Amino acid sequence: MDHRACERAGITADKLRWLIDSGRWQPLFPRTFATFSGPIPYEVRLEAALLYAGAGSVLSHETAGAEHAICGRPDSIHVTVPYHREVVDQPGLVIHRSRTLRHSDIVVPRPRRTTVERTVLDLLADKPSAQSALGLVGDAIRTRTTSADRLRAALQQAPRTRWRRVVLDALPDVAAGAQSPLELRDAQLRRRHGLPAGRRQARRTGEGAEYLDVLIEPYGVHIELDGRLGHDRATERWRDMRRDNRSELAGLRHLRYGWADVVDRPCQVAIEQATVLRQQGWRGAFKRCTDCPDALPPAL
Repeated sequence: MDHRACERAGITADKLRWLIDSGRWQPLFPRTFATFSGPIPYEVRLEAALLYAGAGSVLSHETAGAEHAICGRPDSIHVTVPYHREVVDQPGLVIHRSRTLRHSDIVVPRPRRTTVERTVLDLLADKPSAQSALGLVGDAIRTRTTSADRLRAALQQAPRTRWRRVVLDALPDVAAGAQSPLELRDAQLRRRHGLPAGRRQARRTGEGAEYLDVLIEPYGVHIELDGRLGHDRATERWRDMRRDNRSELAGLRHLRYGWADVVDRPCQVAIEQATVLRQQGWRGAFKRCTDCPDALPPAL
């Protein structure tokens, strides 16, 4: 409840002061109150933040991202208000002002929050690198709360968005199944060198379901990319080894790369993959880029 609701209910200033001093009510943000004692649920704090921020306010940034399950819950609540309004930050509450917030950017059901697409665009502004920007986009699409087409449409209407060109260039690969920044780099690498794209996140059943990062079925090649957190844990290593062994048993040639390979020596990775693909019957044209070594293996 806020002070305006108190006035409409006939609660005087003295009565309100008594309710707070006695512990029956609890102050949240200025002129907003929880009308009960005891622990305050997070959802109540969200509603109080919107009451305090006033007309046109909406949950945004990391707070909206947490509501959409595309990022973790932040320490502070983030709220966006129309640019013409002056609202002051409070402890535990960060206010953003926007000239571009439209009604179509808002999910109306309570609590009011920005759409997934608008939330992603807002969060991109604080990403320090292309890797972290693409990781955010991959997470949003992987959770199926949005799609590559919807994000592309949002970016086309927001020309000043940070990392806009990087994300737009990567969206076709994200839509094709690339789930991490490393997979996106791999997709760009194979496209630049004319290698078969393969099928991403190919589902394989047997001892339970598992997903292969890149499966180039016509030539029997399986490529794994160790780009996610957790690959150094023992359980992850054992799982990966079992998956790799099953590929060998299935007659698939198996290659594995990490960040150091794809980022620091991309041309060598492309040459290795092309060499194995040649051995498996691929007859496509390998495309030399400006960074490729002068001498290529004879098969290429």
